[in-house]
Amino acid sequence: MGIIIGFIVLILVILSLGCLDNSDDSGNVTMLNKTANGTYSVADVSFKCPDNWFVIHDNLNGNITIVASPIHESNTTETKKIGPFEFEVLVSNLSFTDPKFEVDITPNNGISEQKTINKAKNEYMPSGNKIYTEKIVIGGQNSIKAVVIFNDTNERFEYICFVKNGKTYLITSSALSKDFNKEKANFDIILKSFQVQ
Repeated sequence: MGIIIGFIVLILVILSLGCLDNSDDSGNVTMLNKTANGTYSVADVSFKCPDNWFVIHDNLNGNITIVASPIHESNTTETKKIGPFEFEVLVSNLSFTDPKFEVDITPNNGISEQKTINKAKNEYMPSGNKIYTEKIVIGGQNSIKAVVIFNDTNERFEYICFVKNGKTYLITSSALSKDFNKEKANFDIILKSFQVQ
């Protein structure tokens, strides 16, 4: 959980400073736009998202993170000028308690699929109050799903992990426990359309 919170803090700092750009250079948070068919696509991953959500991604040292979250009415775009260049920047009020859909993609460096899944279950899927773990299929991939509730923050996390093309995909859906069922339909829109090329 510390990695997820740490990365979200990093995104919040970058968003608040207006350091967005539209390139794929390593370490830059990039706002994604929908494709012509209404999906978001980056890093061989594509999915649909509720209309009132935004999607950003980051590629830091080959580790890719994609985050989707609702747009707040107080979110705005501003034009920032640096020298002769102008940039459209999203000014976001993303908070830790907002519903989030996150995909973390990391190279598994030759580790077997089973060892990668076991590692995810033991290390990446935190040890909060684990409700259940089950095997599921998402995007045509055999996956493991764990549902965890953290009583100290009143948050519910659903983790899905699978391996494809030598990479580990860790999908996290999170919201306050009291709001999770309200957000489930939004998470389902994303999960049902989720594909890895």
